Amino acid sequence: MTVSKNSNAISIVVVLILLIAVITAVIMINQSNQHKGPAVWSSFVYKNGYTSAAYEMDTDFTDYQSCKVHAQTVSAKYDNAPWQCGSQCRFDSMRQGFECESMMND
Repeated sequence: MTVSKNSNAISIVVVLILLIAVITAVIMINQSNQHKGPAVWSSFVYKNGYTSAAYEMDTDFTDYQSCKVHAQTVSAKYDNAPWQCGSQCRFDSMRQGFECESMMND
């Protein structure tokens, strides 16, 4: 009976250690995915419309308003081409394009 109780206790300890390890990993992943620092905006002007792959991108705007003014100025050069401003944009190698936390055009 003592051997059985010891093996049960060892099993419980192992399960608890694994559970703590999984919880710790999830917490660390969530913390690393949180954005740190000020918002950086990027402007996208679609020279041949939204469906084309041709766009002009400029980045490092500190706020939406400055991004919008720049995008509208560039858009006017391309016969009022559609434009968007995105915050926290990064290149997604899987999709071969940029992905942004949010996109705005108003």
